Amino acid sequence: MIKNRRSQVHVSETILVLFVVIVILMLGVVVYFKFSVEKNKDLAEELSEEQATIMLAKAVGLQELSCDGTGCIDTAKFLPFKRVLGEDFDMYRRIFGRKKITITEIYPVPHDSAIDVECDVIKYIQMEYPENCGKWTIYDYNPENELGAKISTIVSLYYPEFDEYRVGRLEIEHYGDIRR
Repeated sequence: MIKNRRSQVHVSETILVLFVVIVILMLGVVVYFKFSVEKNKDLAEELSEEQATIMLAKAVGLQELSCDGTGCIDTAKFLPFKRVLGEDFDMYRRIFGRKKITITEIYPVPHDSAIDVECDVIKYIQMEYPENCGKWTIYDYNPENELGAKISTIVSLYYPEFDEYRVGRLEIEHYGDIRR
């Protein structure tokens, strides 16, 4: 009877030790995966920023927007590009992903009333153009309405209607990770 009781105590102790070891292992696995997921999110954001930087360099040289080999961006191509973008959005969504690409004229400084005014066809055909607007949204795809990180560079804007160059800022706002 005493031997049987000792056996039960040993079995109970063994079960208790196994239970504690399993709980510790489970906690370790949960903590490991939590840190692993956080690390992957940080890596995804870093890769997204690197991709945006590469996209910034590509956008300046994009044939649909650039001048003929002179390293500038042709403002007369913005509105036709937006029309083509609307017709074949899926192709450009695969190229650009979840981003917003804007170009803003920064020098000469636009009139106060035109600094953040979006240029469109109506503004383009007016006599005051390009003084009546100072911003073009080339591409915008953010289906989840997320906040994004911005990256920008200075570009040369060419106005072929006036054979004039101005200074602008090409800005890419990128959202989330690079998989979507």
